[in-house]
Amino acid sequence: MSARAATPARGALVVIGFVGSLLACGETRRGVGEECLKNDDCLSGFCTARTCVGAPILLGGATSPPPSVGSDAGVAPDVGVDAPADAQGG
Repeated sequence: MSARAATPARGALVVIGFVGSLLACGETRRGVGEECLKNDDCLSGFCTARTCVGAPILLGGATSPPPSVGSDAGVAPDVGVDAPADAQGG
């Protein structure tokens, strides 16, 4: 094979490699109804029973997720603690 014949073949390989790399960088997450293994696989971020589902509906005016383990959210507030004398107005 001559040097002139090898040049177009190298050019074709470069173009195929470039196109292949562009396709590999595409979105890999799946839409609602498609199969998944974990939440990161879905565009919605929710994988249930190996199927991508929409985000759950929040009921009761919930605005934030439940507290994480180890926070002081489960500690009862101080009930019956007297306020400082100057705050009681006397």
